[in-house]
Amino acid sequence: MSLFKDNLFSDKDSYLMSHNARGRSYQFNGLPAKAKRKAIYENMHLMEGMKFTSTNNFPQMEAYNGCTDFAAVPFSHRNKYDGERQAAHFFLNDYSFRDAVWGNLERTTYSLSKFDYLFTPDFSLWKDLLTEFPNKENIYRTRFVGSFWQLCGYNVIPTASWGGLNSLSYCFEGLPEYSVIAVSAMGSRKNTQSFNLWCHGLKCLELEKSPTLILVYGPEIEVPDLYTPLKFIPDYISTHFRNGNE
Repeated sequence: MSLFKDNLFSDKDSYLMSHNARGRSYQFNGLPAKAKRKAIYENMHLMEGMKFTSTNNFPQMEAYNGCTDFAAVPFSHRNKYDGERQAAHFFLNDYSFRDAVWGNLERTTYSLSKFDYLFTPDFSLWKDLLTEFPNKENIYRTRFVGSFWQLCGYNVIPTASWGGLNSLSYCFEGLPEYSVIAVSAMGSRKNTQSFNLWCHGLKCLELEKSPTLILVYGPEIEVPDLYTPLKFIPDYISTHFRNGNE
C-alpha cells in the first residue's frame, strides 16, 4: 500500500522528497486557493490511495508484522529523542496530541519521519454515551491517520481500543487481520469492572482479528483464556518516575 511508485527510492524517502517541511505535497501547493480550501476539510485531501470498510466507512489499515524490538517514546516527549530504533506512541491524554495529529496532520507526519516506527494515535473512546457518534469519529480518525502514515511509507503499528460494550460492535473495524496490534493497559486495573471489560475486549479482538502478537502498553498483567501472545511495553511513568515499581 503506497502512494509512490518510484522503485529507485523507498516509499518513505519518496514521501519526504515530494513534500515540504510543513508536510504539504508540492502538487497540492500548486492548486488554486479555492480548491485547497475545499479539499482540506477534515483532511479529505489526504484520502488518495486509502481503502474503506463497508459498514462504517472507516479507513482499512494494512497488517504490520515487522520488528517489535524498539523503545516506545511518548509523542509529548518526541523532541527529546532521535527516533532510531524507537516508536512514537500516543497512549496519552487526548489534549496532548489531538490538535497536532488531526488538526495539523501534514506537518506532524513530516516531523515524525525521524522515528523508525509509529503507533497509531489512541483517540479516546467513552462508555455510557447517548450516541456512539463521538466514539465512531475517533475510530475513523485513528484509522485515517494510521492508513495515511502507511501510505507515506512509515512502519505503523495499529492500535485497538474500546469504550463500553456497545463499542465492541464497531471498535475493531478497519484493523487488519493477522497483524501485530497494540493496546493500552493503563487504567485497566482501577476496579474489577474495568479489568473485566478490558479482558473481554482483548478476547473480542482475538476472535475478530486473530492478531499475531498483542503489544500491551503498561505493567505486566495476566489475561485469562487468551491465546494470542502478549508483549508488554513499560509505561513512561513507571519507568521514569517509579523506578519500574507500581
